[in-house]
Amino acid sequence: MYTLNTEAAKKADVIGAYISETGKYVGTFVRAEKLVSQAKGTDGIGFTFRDESGRECRFDVWTQKQNGEPLSGLNQVNAMMACLQQRALTVSQQTVKKWHDGAEAVMPAPCFAELMNKKIGLLLRAEEYEKMKDGHKTGQTGWRMGLFAVFQADTELMASEVLTRKTQPEQLAKVTAMLADKPLKSGGTRAAASSGTPEIPADFDEIPF
Repeated sequence: MYTLNTEAAKKADVIGAYISETGKYVGTFVRAEKLVSQAKGTDGIGFTFRDESGRECRFDVWTQKQNGEPLSGLNQVNAMMACLQQRALTVSQQTVKKWHDGAEAVMPAPCFAELMNKKIGLLLRAEEYEKMKDGHKTGQTGWRMGLFAVFQADTELMASEVLTRKTQPEQLAKVTAMLADKPLKSGGTRAAASSGTPEIPADFDEIPF
């Protein structure tokens, strides 16, 4: 009646597990929630990524300031759009699992459904951060996952290669070689997390999808 499926057996070990290691992952966004910072009115997207083994992680990408000034996260979102071949994103209510009032809850939220439930590749890195409480630093640090780069899951092409109609991936290996944990540097500033992912050009006639 049953025969051993080794892949299914492995998946049983990762129920409720979280992605915590810097590396290359393939999976889907099960949440791509529209965010607006309460403190500064900054726009962003809150992601929950689930890899092929069922492990998850959450991270936020901030795209522009309240005055419309773009942030580096806008490049990352455009890269996602290119890799998923989406020309535009629209907000709609989706039922997702999210962090709410100190606990995980399944509830409706404004999301960008065009980014969700489609296979995508990510380079993720562990990033050290300073813990805060009531708006003040606690003196403690922790680690969380952050987005480093995006690529097409099936072809391993990066956004610039998709947009220029490349058929052989070349950039991903170079970017992966730069992937490493990101610790806090005392007295210094963090280097920009450039992932080699350009913005989608304004002229849609140049977009090959």
